[in-house]
Amino acid sequence: MRILVTGFEPFGGDSENASLEAARRLEAAWAADPQPGVELVTGVLPVAFAGAGEALRTLVEQHRPDAVLAVGEAGGRTAITPERWAVNEDDARIPDNVGDQPRGTKIDPDGLPRRASGFDADALASAILAVGLPADPSSDAGRFLCNHVAYLVAGLDVPGGFIHVPAVRSSGTAGVGAETDADASPRASALSFDDLALGLAAAVRAIASGRAAPQERELEEPRVDRAGTVIHVPPERVYEALLDPAALAAWLPPEGATGTIEQMDAREGGGFRAVLRFANPTDPKTTDDSDATTVTFVELVPGRLVVQRVSFETEERRFRGDMLMTWKLEPVESGTRVTVSATDVPSGIAQHDHEVGLGSSLANLARFLE
Repeated sequence: MRILVTGFEPFGGDSENASLEAARRLEAAWAADPQPGVELVTGVLPVAFAGAGEALRTLVEQHRPDAVLAVGEAGGRTAITPERWAVNEDDARIPDNVGDQPRGTKIDPDGLPRRASGFDADALASAILAVGLPADPSSDAGRFLCNHVAYLVAGLDVPGGFIHVPAVRSSGTAGVGAETDADASPRASALSFDDLALGLAAAVRAIASGRAAPQERELEEPRVDRAGTVIHVPPERVYEALLDPAALAAWLPPEGATGTIEQMDAREGGGFRAVLRFANPTDPKTTDDSDATTVTFVELVPGRLVVQRVSFETEERRFRGDMLMTWKLEPVESGTRVTVSATDVPSGIAQHDHEVGLGSSLANLARFLE
């Protein structure tokens, strides 16, 4: 199987592009240790709306791959993020490398409003997580060149998909960021170019093995369970309460439950075990009166963000799977706006019930801190 991996040239005045550096290191590592049955080829795409499509077509005609994985960088992200789909729109907040800046124009005037990735983004993220790197499926590729290429790749005659990597640099911080995520600013990542290459290698192996074959759910809008409130304390205090085991035990259990927090390791890649016990259980997941979960910290940004992967300890298939929970903290005049969102929620958990429980926990958190 021949797999083409592409990266972008540097842009926005930066001398490096993490997608290209990662692709080069992936190619070198693959040449040094070839994987049986998989031929890897790489290519470079220009950061130009007018030229990226033609460069992609030339690479596909030259190499005739069985699958294409395009890679770009996102300055505001610290995890590797396989994209679920791309939208049929160019809306550049900054000019490309040749000065073009399309605003609200279609990529393909006759194309679908959105194209799903040719790969299962969740499976790619799981493969990357399995090698010890932070990963999270994304449902928004932006509207810059990355989304442009992601839309084109998803329309190829062979399976194609897109992955964003953090904007790693040899030194310093990237000077770009807002081109992918609205209101994003460049953020330093703990990952290296070699880490990114390791993550891409895991994705390539998943593609080659068939584990990343697309699922029907990729074509649907993902379910997101949400709750939010404003707490009258600074974001730093809220952040501390999300990581302190004694605080978690006090506010996390919803109304009618008590909880214990075990084995806390408050760092990215660490986590804890939580056990909630219910006085009047209705549909417990672990024992007759309790829910036990293993929580892993995917991303931690002090005072701003806590991203967790949550897995229930259960024998019932309807409660199995890794749920992603994102806690965002935004300073406002009266304190902190706290929002929590959950994706990949197990099918056995009703959305209304889950959102009521999240709201109850947030109310507890407000009372605990205030």
